[in-house]
Parts: sequence; structure tokens; C-alpha cells
Amino acid sequence: MKNQITVLAMDLGSSLGWCRCVCTLRPDLHITVADHGTVYLDTLTNERMKKEYNEVFSRSRVKMIVYEEVIRKLVDMVKFDAFITEDVFCNPRLVSAFRSLSLYMETLERIVNIEKQKRLYTISPTSIKEYISAYGQSDKGQVQAAVLANKAITMKNSHTATEHEFDAVAAVWSFVQKCLMTLG
Repeated sequence: MKNQITVLAMDLGSSLGWCRCVCTLRPDLHITVADHGTVYLDTLTNERMKKEYNEVFSRSRVKMIVYEEVIRKLVDMVKFDAFITEDVFCNPRLVSAFRSLSLYMETLERIVNIEKQKRLYTISPTSIKEYISAYGQSDKGQVQAAVLANKAITMKNSHTATEHEFDAVAAVWSFVQKCLMTLG
């Protein structure tokens, strides 16, 4: 196994949080968050619809077109060794969000699997929270505090990061702990 890998992690949703990390596995684990951001899909969709209105596409179709363009730019940023995201979940009070998450996941997985010939690693939200904060029901603030307190994670410009970016960083930590450190 390589000693250093480059990963792209995403927190799927209308506010798409992402981070590009370099993970050094030996002699001591260290994750450097080289870049991070949040893409506001609703804003981009509104802008696209104002510029390129057409009567055929629904708003949700335009949003998926915008999302796919954003994903392609992110996955083509550098040659990534791994792609990570929080697994899809269904909150009974927000079933419509589940539909969107499922579509986002399908698009991301298709691009990563077919075009990049890589596996998309998915980790459940509770596992991510357990690995980063030792509590599977942590809220967004607790996840952020745990990322910032973790001495094995260096994050430039953490003061500008959104909760979605911190969630993406937490997913990287979980991936390394769950999938890589157990290998070896």
C-alpha cells in the first residue's frame, strides 16, 4: 500500500461540501486538507435558469445538470487515489431530500466508477461521527470541534470552512480509520 494518498471527499446536498486531502499513513497518520469549499447548487441553478431559460427542463433537471458539471470539475482537479462520501440516508421528515441525495449519489458513483475506474467509498453518517468525535449522534458543531481539535489533521483556512466542508474532512478521517488503518 502507498504511504501517501490523495483523496476527494464530499458531503452531498444542495450545499455541496468538499475537500481535497493528502493522507500520509506512515510513520504517523497525518491528513493535510489541501483545499476545501462549498458549492451552493441552488444559487448556481438560479443563475443558469436566468441565463439559459428553456421550457423543456424543470428546475430539478437544471440543478442535476449543474451538479454533474460541478462533480466533473472536482473529480478532474487532480489524480485522486480515492473518492469518499457520506452514504445516503433517509430522514422520515425530509423524504424529498432523500430523492435528491439518491440522484446525487448515482451521478457521483457513475462518474467515479465508469469514467475514473475507481471505487466510491461510502460511510454511514453515524460511523463518520463515531470515528471523528467518538459519538455517533454528534451535531454539526461537535463534528467541527472534533476536526479542529484533531492533531493529526491540518486544515488551511479552517476559519472560512462551512459545516459541509468539516463533514467532508470528517469523512476522510473515517475512511482512513475504517478502510486503510485496518489494512495495515
